[in-house]
Amino acid sequence: MPRQSQTRDRLVRTAAELFWSRGYAQTGVSSIMKHARATSGSFYHFFSTKDDLLLAVIDAVGERLDFEILNPAEEASDEPARRVLDLADTYRAFAAPGSQGFGIPVGALTCELGAGHESALRRVDEIYGRFASRIAGWFADGDVGLNHLELAGFVVASLEGAAILAKAHRDTGPLDGCVVQLRLHMEALSGAAAHHSERMPVPASLGDEVGDWKAW
Repeated sequence: MPRQSQTRDRLVRTAAELFWSRGYAQTGVSSIMKHARATSGSFYHFFSTKDDLLLAVIDAVGERLDFEILNPAEEASDEPARRVLDLADTYRAFAAPGSQGFGIPVGALTCELGAGHESALRRVDEIYGRFASRIAGWFADGDVGLNHLELAGFVVASLEGAAILAKAHRDTGPLDGCVVQLRLHMEALSGAAAHHSERMPVPASLGDEVGDWKAW
């Protein structure tokens, strides 16, 4: 990897970790440069402002969501319920003290963003849209017999909410409880699906539409 790319990646990863541990507003550019062992020249070569770096962080977290959470869950099992539980276990691992998860995907950071960060919020919205639509596709394939988008929204909201609570509590307790409740819910769905003889219609928009998740 070219040295410039390494420097940029280091700045993005360092910023993500500091935004997660300290908060966006409390993290200055000078602190990011110090922890990333980068010069101001290097920083401003890649990013005009801290807000530009924020967008890069959100994109990087979105990529991690795909490659470190969703893809492994899909590779490990064909069963939708099993995949959901794998997601929950991964969230818990990322929230554990000392992990490098920095709050995947972006829930805790999103809570801090408001007016003036419209571009960042749109980017987060797209990430959540892909997240929920992909999970909905699992259940569409598995024919659980429910509104797949609503179910996916429930899973995403449960994991993200538990991750934020885990940060507030400074331990993984809320995510432990989330894993238990998701397991019970998935088991109930599996039992219902076994006796469900009539397939419910899948929303026509399900698929590649990023905004589908808003139909919850």
